[in-house]
Amino acid sequence: MSNPDDLAPIALRDNRLRGDRYARPWTWRLTLLLRALAVLELAKGLYHWALLLGLGPTPFPDGPLVQRIGAVFFAVADPVAAVGLWLAAAWGVVIWLCAASAQLMFSALVPSGALNLLVTPVWALAMAVYLALSLKAKREED
Repeated sequence: MSNPDDLAPIALRDNRLRGDRYARPWTWRLTLLLRALAVLELAKGLYHWALLLGLGPTPFPDGPLVQRIGAVFFAVADPVAAVGLWLAAAWGVVIWLCAASAQLMFSALVPSGALNLLVTPVWALAMAVYLALSLKAKREED
């Protein structure tokens, strides 16, 4: 017997984001955004793994401490966030928001590099678009 006071089981995937493209268009758009962000996060994670493996412009041990810390953090956080975003799981969005916020702070600390100039506005825009789409999808759910 189930007790009504029991907590709901933890789901790997967020079932609220399942829906028909035409019946719930904002939910469908939010899912597409999450999948696109997953691809970008995976690419960014692979870039940081390449830096760790010494395939970057400077050997990894010779770089500044802040860049080494950032490369290690993003090499782990970005692929994990990518998996969560692809699954449209709430934990993936949380990890992505933490990693994106850290990327914005990291870009402020280390303003050098073309990647930072590209990633900073893209993540700021992605966060704003995610907020707008999630609010519209929530209204659609109600």
